[in-house]
Amino acid sequence: MDMNNLNEKQKEAVLAKGIVRVIAGAGSGKTRVLTHRIAYLISHCSVNPRNILAVTFTRKAAGEMKERARKLVGKKAEQLNCGTFHSICFRILRETSSLRARGSYEPEANGNRFSILDDQKRRTYLKKVLGPEGINLDLKPGRVGSIISLAKNRLMDAEVFSSNADTPFMQKVADAFTLYEQWKERDRLIDYDDLLLRCWKLLKTDPKVRKRYQQRFVHILVDEFQDTNLAQFEIIRLLTAPQNNLFVVGDDWQSVYGWRGAVPENIIEFHKVYPTASTIKLEQNYRSTKTIVERSNKLISFNKVRTDKVLWTQNSKGHAVKILRADHPEHEASLIIKEIKALTNGKGLSYKDIAVLYRINAQSRALEDECIRQKIPYMIVGSLGFYDRREIKDMIAYLRLLHDLDDDEALLRIINVPPRYLGKAFVKELETQAARHKQSLFVSLGGYFSRPYMNKQAARFQELILELRHYYQRKCNSLSDLLKRIREKTGYDTYICQDEEIKPDDSRVQNLNELEAALSRFERIEDFLFYVDQLRASQRDIKKDHNQVSLMTLHKSKGLEFKAVFLAGCAQGLLPHHKALPARPAGLPAVASQAGGDDGGIEEERRLCYVGMTRAMDRLCISYPRTYQGKPAGISQFIREAFPEVKAGTRDD
Repeated sequence: MDMNNLNEKQKEAVLAKGIVRVIAGAGSGKTRVLTHRIAYLISHCSVNPRNILAVTFTRKAAGEMKERARKLVGKKAEQLNCGTFHSICFRILRETSSLRARGSYEPEANGNRFSILDDQKRRTYLKKVLGPEGINLDLKPGRVGSIISLAKNRLMDAEVFSSNADTPFMQKVADAFTLYEQWKERDRLIDYDDLLLRCWKLLKTDPKVRKRYQQRFVHILVDEFQDTNLAQFEIIRLLTAPQNNLFVVGDDWQSVYGWRGAVPENIIEFHKVYPTASTIKLEQNYRSTKTIVERSNKLISFNKVRTDKVLWTQNSKGHAVKILRADHPEHEASLIIKEIKALTNGKGLSYKDIAVLYRINAQSRALEDECIRQKIPYMIVGSLGFYDRREIKDMIAYLRLLHDLDDDEALLRIINVPPRYLGKAFVKELETQAARHKQSLFVSLGGYFSRPYMNKQAARFQELILELRHYYQRKCNSLSDLLKRIREKTGYDTYICQDEEIKPDDSRVQNLNELEAALSRFERIEDFLFYVDQLRASQRDIKKDHNQVSLMTLHKSKGLEFKAVFLAGCAQGLLPHHKALPARPAGLPAVASQAGGDDGGIEEERRLCYVGMTRAMDRLCISYPRTYQGKPAGISQFIREAFPEVKAGTRDD
């Protein structure tokens, strides 16, 4: 195996013995170190690949790691135990036949089977638990599911959680948690979080099983160790002894998953658990220019809880970081697209070399609109386009029906949204009546249906639409007010949030608020609908190939790199977002996050900004709007920290 392509610190990490912590800065070649470590163990230390366990967080990353190892050692890499935490735990549980449930998997020696609830089935299951046939509590299934997941990742089962529930709300969640577990046991089901919790319990309580896997996994390597939660940390801890051949790689400066239980202290305070561990720091950045590295270092230096390292690079100084101030998001989008056009029209960059990053998905709306107007090919990474999101489609359907009562397509989309007990049977009768009398579906709502509740609910829906139409024609001041009215009268926000689990970068309500902001620019429904239709038509005309600008949230950008990066919406209250701030700035909308108002929330937001900045190889442009959704939005504290010379009025630095 050739190690000439490794620098001295990388070689030191590959050759290290025992328990090793590798602090790998952004762009420092950590994946190369991991794969060379695997190859070194196999080719130089004669370790059987079956005795190596390599763990990462996604199937894609696991596949790439195995493929890179194969290129170094050949077919031997096929025998590696390489996978995600969940897949490894699943294998351990299946092999030991510790679960008693039925499913589509092959039966074990004792005849036991089990099936796993995927995310969608889990939400449906929680709905039943919280509904009339279950505990009958007015709780949101998505919210409850997120809390249960977080509890299990902290090694809390229903019993432990119940004993620690210290508020009326948490006591309700505890009751739901308990019934959820009872029903799963009855139906022989488990969820993905059970894989970690049950595997930990099995390894902790069964010495024979623990010894079996300790002897099998003689060498353990863990990627992205800063993103491990308590359950994952403890599983690795149980498997590591007594051989103590543990190799962990990570960067606490890039830990951005606290909302789902990640504990950056797992790598920061590694020596408290493993006092004999050696630490190797990979501080040479191969990705970014000196300017980008220095500014990123400046930003992260404001975090109090972090490992001590200094990222450096031999790359050129490069271009100055550009700071753009805009009046509002639409103006900001136009400035960004203007810069992108300049980069692609004479500075040697292709669209695929460029990414625009932002804090929350709702921010993509203005950027998408401007890309379409300027005929810039783009793709949304890890999400749907703004106008393709379910909640946006629903609201546009309401607007279409209010504009044209004969719009049957719009009516069919929303007649049972939110649920009004007007399902498939009713729609079939409605369509039959409309065809018989040669009239629109809306007019046919006034007909006679086979069941009394259908007549009652159909009349209510018809009255609702007529009332909203009257409000639009006679009373409302703007289309934004009309959308507010629709949301209030239909109870749509409550409905759409029922299934929504906690995510740091996506909120359906936030998307609806963004639609309200977009509507403020139009006086009539037909003007907005014409605008949306024109956008869609223009989007179809844009050539779609691999040469596209990438639009994504900061969370989705982790692990990626681009020649030019635009960091949009760097306004206080967006990045960092409000829930990480001690007090919410007046007027700014709420953003979904677990972060509280303590230093931990701000520090994770700062790490998120750091991740965004270090995605850039050659050019970095940071922008912020002075207003967001019609309310004042000042310059982010992160801009002031990384660029102390920048004044609030600066447009271009």
